[in-house]
Amino acid sequence: MKETIQIIALIVSFLPAGFTISIVTERLSSRDVLSKALPRVWTTIVKCSICYFIWKHLIFLTWTDGTGFGTKCHLSTLSPWLPENFTFGDREQMCELADAVKITFVLFLRFLLFYVGAVVGGTLQPVGLTGGIACGKSTVTNIFRTSSGKNTDKGAFAVIDLDSIAHDILVPGKMGSDCGYKRLTDAFAGEDIFVTGYGETDKDKPIDRRKLGDIVFRDSSKRKTLNRITHPLISKIMMKQIVRQGLFPSSDNSSIVCVDIPLLYEIGFTMRLLFGLKVVVACDTDIQLKRLMERNKDLTKEQCLHRINSQIPVAEKVKMADIVIWNNGSLDELRLHVENARQEIIHRSEAFLGITLSRFIVIFGVMTLSSCMMSIVNICFEDS
Repeated sequence: MKETIQIIALIVSFLPAGFTISIVTERLSSRDVLSKALPRVWTTIVKCSICYFIWKHLIFLTWTDGTGFGTKCHLSTLSPWLPENFTFGDREQMCELADAVKITFVLFLRFLLFYVGAVVGGTLQPVGLTGGIACGKSTVTNIFRTSSGKNTDKGAFAVIDLDSIAHDILVPGKMGSDCGYKRLTDAFAGEDIFVTGYGETDKDKPIDRRKLGDIVFRDSSKRKTLNRITHPLISKIMMKQIVRQGLFPSSDNSSIVCVDIPLLYEIGFTMRLLFGLKVVVACDTDIQLKRLMERNKDLTKEQCLHRINSQIPVAEKVKMADIVIWNNGSLDELRLHVENARQEIIHRSEAFLGITLSRFIVIFGVMTLSSCMMSIVNICFEDS
């Protein structure tokens, strides 16, 4: 009974192991190591090295007393794949049919659970796109959504727009259980946050985001109240969309998911951990103020400055970024900067031949299990 529990515990552990190792692999491989001089080389080396280590050591892991496969015998056809000096038991004791099937089944479950964990972990590698207000982040997002001329079938990123999510959760009844309309109207009861033209007795009055923005930008305590209501809902919906886009990407998108998140650095350290690469759209402060005043003509200069100063300075965000897209010039210049950033993101995220941890595990799994099946066939012929 004890040995059975040990076998099951070891098998189940491969699910979180695949999840965790996949995340670590993607984060390590996306570091800026010779990414410009030798694109994808570092990414490929890291992924291949970790995959090989998993195959040669982790997949055949046993407890200290040697248990983990439910038997202690030798499968000769597995010898080329086993770690040095590893054996399921006495090399002189060849496996019977039942033992060979047991080893094959345990290995199959290990590969399967590790693969599932690796696939899910691989989806949680979104690119975080942020920047200061009026720096041109929305324009960059729209460019990322379209395919680049260099790779028309796979150049576009799957973009998740948190501003859009934040808007939808305040529309009465739109997001079902994730709707924040009632909680927000209760918290801001007595405040003028509704669209003009509705009476006091009207139900489900639409929220005027401009009025709400003026209130929270003036009062930090009310801004915290708004964030406390909306951030958990936005994060929940964002995670659902990240996983869905990662597992089932649309045909015209690459495997890269980009999240347009205006307050990435303001939200806190925990949110930053979600993003393997952080991209900041930046421009000079005087240009930022000019663009904001041109975009929001109903705001005074003081109101515009207040909104800019309510966020972390762009210069600070630039220091914390992995990739910076400068937007001080024309739209054509911005397009060039975005395409350069797109290529850098792809080179730091995708290895040669589309190598991923989960795909490698499938290949190694097929090779290993095929060897096990050969042993089973040999035993059957010998018994006959």
